[in-house]
Amino acid sequence: MANKVKEFVAEPFDLTKVCDSVQSLNLASSPREKLVVILGATSVGKSSLALELAARFDTEIISADSMAVYRGFNVGTAKPARAELERVRHHLIDILDAEEKFSVGEFVRRARPIISELNRRGRIPIVAGGTGLYIQALVEGYELDAAGKSLISHYKRTGELIYNALVFGLTGNRAGLYDKINRRAEQMFADGLVDEVKALLAGGISPDAQAMRGIGYKETVEYLRGGTTLNDTIAKVAQATRNFAKRQLTWYRRMHYIQWLKI
Repeated sequence: MANKVKEFVAEPFDLTKVCDSVQSLNLASSPREKLVVILGATSVGKSSLALELAARFDTEIISADSMAVYRGFNVGTAKPARAELERVRHHLIDILDAEEKFSVGEFVRRARPIISELNRRGRIPIVAGGTGLYIQALVEGYELDAAGKSLISHYKRTGELIYNALVFGLTGNRAGLYDKINRRAEQMFADGLVDEVKALLAGGISPDAQAMRGIGYKETVEYLRGGTTLNDTIAKVAQATRNFAKRQLTWYRRMHYIQWLKI
């Protein structure tokens, strides 16, 4: 029997309560920099909530998505639409070429000064994404060596996060989540994922580039090589994404400070 990830104990999602919590954080006096984090499995609705809060509190979003950093990789990464990027400023999106490597250490190195700058301007940054290691390393204050490996963390030493942070986790019915994932996989191909990958390859991007190893891209490369049918490719992407969501949920269980909200 396959291992199943247990459902999280979560309060019903209430946007008014979430906004009240953010407002209380905004008004609070704190020696630590302030931060709001929105995490959860892929397709659960993190981006929508981040956009809503960023617009309401006149602030900016820091993406914690290991694939959104790559230029030209749009459909398969479900990047925010142009209108959303114009509505709210986003950081750490479209900052690297496909061949460049990105790591937890690089994410933390880039995110920290953005958080500090927004706090200096009286804004509470919103970190949104599903790469659990990136978020954990950031909020727990990992000390990383040159190779990006963790030495120790502020959280382990002191029992508190390095930021005065609200960490919201979005969750829901597992069957409903998997249905959303299946529909998203179909929609990506309807939105032109095959054409996007064709254009990337024609532009000189190697199929072995780090960005091409992401879910959706490696399966589409296989399809273009004649290794599978389109329907089988869509099914493979959906299955890989469901497996990824399960790994995300397993990872979040080690982050005991998450406030889970059921949507």
